[in-house]
Amino acid sequence: MSIKHFIQSGESETLEFKKSTGEWKEIIEAISAFANTRGGVILVGVDKKNKICGVSVGKGTIEDLTNKILNNTEPKIYPEIGIRTMDKKKILYVKVEANPYDVALSFGKPFKRVGKNTVRMSKDEYKRRTLEIHKRELT
Repeated sequence: MSIKHFIQSGESETLEFKKSTGEWKEIIEAISAFANTRGGVILVGVDKKNKICGVSVGKGTIEDLTNKILNNTEPKIYPEIGIRTMDKKKILYVKVEANPYDVALSFGKPFKRVGKNTVRMSKDEYKRRTLEIHKRELT
């Protein structure tokens, strides 16, 4: 599916929009949530009204975001990050695969996607999912 189709379809359980890389903490929480749910894509440079505002991408933009992701996720999440241009504006995309083998933490906390929202996982759900994963490893 093209970036244009993603934007037109709007936010969902597998798609999140962020206006700028200044929202890096929320981006990292969404990355954790996608890893803990079904995977997904974050488009940076698109606002909540599906409008392309573009994002400034300098020499170290992707490297800086990558380092923030690696420093604030456990286990480390290595998303695909790239740049697309639409309407002469740059959009940063972050593609995250689902991680069925572990519960991904962001800033030491587990998140998940519920509809088009990133929400913190309850302690009970976190414990239950962790136990399920360990049971699978033992069998």
